[in-house]
Amino acid sequence: MRTRIRRLTPCADFSKGADLTDKEFLKRVAKYVLTSALAIAAAVYIVYHIVSMFKTDMKVEPVQAAEISNQLTLTGVVFRDETVVYGQSGGAVRMFPNGEKVRKNAVVVRVYDTIRSDDRALSAIEKKIDILTDSNRVSDTGTKNTDAKISKLYYTLRLKAEEGDYATLTEKADELLVLLNRREIITNERLNFNTEIADLQAQREKLISSSEGDAYEVRSPAAGYFSSYVDGYEGVFTSAAAKELGYEELSALLDSRPEKTNVTEEGYAVGKIAPSAVWYICADTDRDTARKLTEGATYRISFPMAGSETDFTLLRIVTENKGEGAVLVFSTDYLSRDIGSVRKQTVSVIREKTVGLRVPVSAVRMNEDGEVGVFILKNDKVTFRKIEIIAEQDGYCIAREYSPDEEGYADMLHKYDNLIVSGKGLKEQTEPDGETEEYEIRIFG
Repeated sequence: MRTRIRRLTPCADFSKGADLTDKEFLKRVAKYVLTSALAIAAAVYIVYHIVSMFKTDMKVEPVQAAEISNQLTLTGVVFRDETVVYGQSGGAVRMFPNGEKVRKNAVVVRVYDTIRSDDRALSAIEKKIDILTDSNRVSDTGTKNTDAKISKLYYTLRLKAEEGDYATLTEKADELLVLLNRREIITNERLNFNTEIADLQAQREKLISSSEGDAYEVRSPAAGYFSSYVDGYEGVFTSAAAKELGYEELSALLDSRPEKTNVTEEGYAVGKIAPSAVWYICADTDRDTARKLTEGATYRISFPMAGSETDFTLLRIVTENKGEGAVLVFSTDYLSRDIGSVRKQTVSVIREKTVGLRVPVSAVRMNEDGEVGVFILKNDKVTFRKIEIIAEQDGYCIAREYSPDEEGYADMLHKYDNLIVSGKGLKEQTEPDGETEEYEIRIFG
C-alpha cells in the first residue's frame, strides 16, 4: 500500500489575517477597559458628591451665658470690732457655728473638765465639720476656676513649706482640701457631704455626752456674731484703724504678726463676738492700681475660697506721702459666715463685668448683607442668627442677650440655641423675592 504524503505550502495571506485578528481583539479589550474605568470614575464622582452633600462635619453646642470680669486680685485683711470671750480652760464645746448671730447672755460655749483629755479629738471633729460644711458651698458650674485655684494654692503650699511658715501651711492645706472636695461635687462624683457631716456630728455628740459632772457655761457679753477662732488681731484690726489711720500705720498693721495666745489674765479665750455686721477689707497695693478705682464707688468683691461675692463701698484710698504705696479700704454691712471668719485671704475686686452669650470667635460669620452673626441648627435646618458683640477674650466673644420684648429679637441669637461652632458650606439660600429659605441638613445616626 502506498501512502501519499501531501505537502502543505504556507498561504501568503494567513499571517496577515492573524495580525488583523489580534489588533481587533486588543482594540476591543482596550475599549472595554477604558469604558469600565470611565464608569467607575463616574460612579466614584457621583458617590463622592452625594456623600459630600450629606457630610457637613458639623459640631454643635448649646449657647450658654457667660461673663468677662475686669478685676484686681489682692490680699485682703478683715478689720472689724471684736470682743474676745473668755472662760476657763478645759474641753470647750461651742454651741453655735461660726458666723452665727447670737443674743446677749446666750450660752456660746460649754466647758467640760472631764473631757479635757479628749479636747484635741473634739477640736479635730469640729474642724472636719467646718471643712465639709464649707465644701458644700459650691457656686461654680465648671472646673476651670476651681482647677486654677487648686493649682495656685499648690504652689503657695510649696512656697510656705520652703519658708518654714507652718501656721500658714496648715491654713492653706485646709483651703486646698475644701477646693478638692468642691471639685468632686462639680464633677458629679458626689452630690454633697451631708452624710459625712451627720456622722461627725454624731461622734461629737457622743463625745460630749460621755462627759461627767456639770459644765461650765460661757455666755455672750453682747449680741453679735460669734466665732470660735481667736487670732490675736482682735484689738488691732479695728474699725477705727480702718477708718482713721494713715498709710504708714495701716501698712505697718498689715505686715504685723501679733503673738497668738489663748490664755491671758482674763482667762481662756474660747471665742469672740463681733457686735456689728459692719466690717472692712484693707488691701495693700500701689498708686497705679489705686488710680483704676474711684473712692466712694461700689464694687463687687469676690472671695474665691468661700465661693461667694459681696458688694463693698471703697471707703478710702490711703496713699503714701513720698512713695508709690497705697492702701484700699472697703466697707460693707453684709456679714457672711462663709467669708467673715478668715482674717487674711485672697480677694478679687471686680471693676466691671460684662454678661452675655458665649460664642467662639471661630463660629462668627458675616452674611451677604454684611451682618455679623452665627449659624444655628434649628429643627434639623441651618439658619443664620445675628449677634451684637460687646466683649472678646481668649478666643471667645460675648454677645448681647436680647430680651423677648426688644425689636429684632427673633433674628438674634438666643440662649440654648444649638450653635454650629464648625462646619463646611454653611449658608442660607436667598430666593429672588428676597425671602430666606433654610437649608435642611439630614442627620444620620
